[in-house]
Amino acid sequence: MSESAGNNSPANPAPSYKKEKMKPKFMIITAVLVVVALVAGMLIGGFVLNQEEDVKGGVLEKIISSGELVVGTNTPWPPFEDYDAETDTYIGVDMDIVKRIAAELDVTLVIKQMDFDALIGAVQAGQIDIAISSFTITAARMESVDFSTPYYIANQAVLVQDDSTVNSTDDLNGLNVGAQLGTTGNYWIEDELDSTTTVSTYPDIASAVIAVDTGIADAVVLDHPVAEKYANSTAYDLKVAFYIPTDEHYGIVIPKDNAGLKNVIDAIILEMLNDGSMDDIIDLWT
Repeated sequence: MSESAGNNSPANPAPSYKKEKMKPKFMIITAVLVVVALVAGMLIGGFVLNQEEDVKGGVLEKIISSGELVVGTNTPWPPFEDYDAETDTYIGVDMDIVKRIAAELDVTLVIKQMDFDALIGAVQAGQIDIAISSFTITAARMESVDFSTPYYIANQAVLVQDDSTVNSTDDLNGLNVGAQLGTTGNYWIEDELDSTTTVSTYPDIASAVIAVDTGIADAVVLDHPVAEKYANSTAYDLKVAFYIPTDEHYGIVIPKDNAGLKNVIDAIILEMLNDGSMDDIIDLWT
């Protein structure tokens, strides 16, 4: 999810896809990052606590002293974050990542469900320690918060009913096109479609998907792994019409001026990318 998107519409849009998965563009770990990961591993072992100037009085010290890592998220946004009512647990790629972080820090993980557009403010205000919710790293967001090293690359996709003839950006002009408020899909619609288009925003992605499934909206624009999850669900009669290359890098939201916390989180993510556990998590949920 992001807050802005430029002109990223493909010159030759792909044909409609049904029940097929777009191969994710996984992070390429260069030799430099491998070296960083090894150094980071030592930081995890030493826990960066030797760097007192980065820890004392910061959020990392608060997490360690309280024994809790408080993480904000917004659900549903499968397969990255979702809530399982039967088990009363939060599940998905992002949830497994923060579980790993909490385990490395040897603290209890506490998840707080919040509105997506309130998460960054909650990190700034200290209401939560960090936020993870398929956040796209953008220059605008980095003015107010820091981000971890990226852990996933996503694009946008257009979700429509099975019998829809939409297969290009031009086909969307003049239609009712929806998205979750404050996401890349929301801003892509506003930036790329003409004034004849009705822009419908929803407080959560589930509402947007239901609007398309019931015919209230003609299409919804959202992150491609989320679109694929809904297209592959037998609960809906939906398909991915086409993909929009946006090359969005997901990162964890971290409060400014907390180098110790950022160092630890970056170290854990790099370790997961290097040892294959990040790929395992993504394969499990997607």
